[in-house]
Amino acid sequence: MVEFLGLRRVITDKHFFFNATKGFPCLVKREKAGRPHCLGSSKGRSHPPVSQATYNILRDFYRPFNFKFYKMVGHNFHW
Repeated sequence: MVEFLGLRRVITDKHFFFNATKGFPCLVKREKAGRPHCLGSSKGRSHPPVSQATYNILRDFYRPFNFKFYKMVGHNFHW
């Protein structure tokens, strides 16, 4: 994920575990703490569907910003 920026990967899979109760990965342990850390109860929830019209509006609005970002990082994410 960070390699395309020429950065060394610091955080790897070993830093996470799958929390079956929440249904998504959590940090093995917080920085400077001895216990695992998961996102809050509002994270990992399902989201309401977005209409194609809304999707198109958002895609068109963010297109110039995304292209500027793609040029900066030298990678097209096709957002």
